[in-house]
Amino acid sequence: MPRSGSRAYSVRASNAIKHIGIVLYDGFSLLAAGTLAEALHVANELQSEGPNDHSLTYRVNLVSVRGGTVSCSSSMSVWTEQLAGRQFDSLDSLFVAGGTGVARASTDDNLIDLLRRVSDRSVTITAIGNGHMLLSAAGVGHRDWPSMKQGIQLKSKSDVVPEHERDQALMTSLALVKKDLGVELARRVADRLGSTADLSLAGAFEEMYDTTLAQKARASARWIVQNCAKPISVVDAARMSSMSERNFLRLFKREIGVTPSKYLLRARLDLTCKLLESSDLPVDKIARRTGLSNGERLSKLFRKEFSMSPTEYRGRSRQKP
Repeated sequence: MPRSGSRAYSVRASNAIKHIGIVLYDGFSLLAAGTLAEALHVANELQSEGPNDHSLTYRVNLVSVRGGTVSCSSSMSVWTEQLAGRQFDSLDSLFVAGGTGVARASTDDNLIDLLRRVSDRSVTITAIGNGHMLLSAAGVGHRDWPSMKQGIQLKSKSDVVPEHERDQALMTSLALVKKDLGVELARRVADRLGSTADLSLAGAFEEMYDTTLAQKARASARWIVQNCAKPISVVDAARMSSMSERNFLRLFKREIGVTPSKYLLRARLDLTCKLLESSDLPVDKIARRTGLSNGERLSKLFRKEFSMSPTEYRGRSRQKP
């Protein structure tokens, strides 16, 4: 795989080809992946309609870790190529689709290893929507929304509110076209595909970037709840969000309303309450199962938060009708 800066051609050279891969998995968003592929196809078409030959042709491949049929979140199936071998040597950019199946996909060791190997080859990797969770699981740094300084009008074609994921994928593809072929062609792609909001792309980009950050905060909050029984820390949560600890702390407090440490403690105490109510486990064992080290520490935290001991809480919960 050619390293950054070593490519033998400029992206504006005649008949240059840029190979784009879109990684799919069971439960991916067909709307987002399809929008990205369609926008790059339109960019190819618009160039062929001009007086000059293509300055750059996008070749888009749907790929997966094993190849073959992959089902989207709406249960439709698409055919994918296996991303392996010689495909690594021609890949310029890789997009990771989001979707309802992203959590399950993040536990697929083969997929996670694949993303790491692609990253090691200096391929640009961009997440679409919650696809960033896969990159976080792989420990791969990724490109967030590219900056769109110049406005591109997204013309309204109907009065229906757009699917957020479609506009998100559209802006990701327009940013790539703008970088490779200039703002004018990106504007023409936007005009051809349209949107349902008469907004400048720059303004919409800022709004979606903020939304994406909010989604990151909520996703990290869910991750904390799901893993609170384990010996996790704020540093681990920041790493899962692909953010520095400082930025993660600021974002989490702004979006969730409390610090990650406080949120983690609340999640552990909530789990403790459930175990006290539903089991006869000793307090010391419950403390170990909820990530609170030992019974003495649990008792101190419990008294501070609830003004009673864990044993008292258990007794009162069982007196309720």
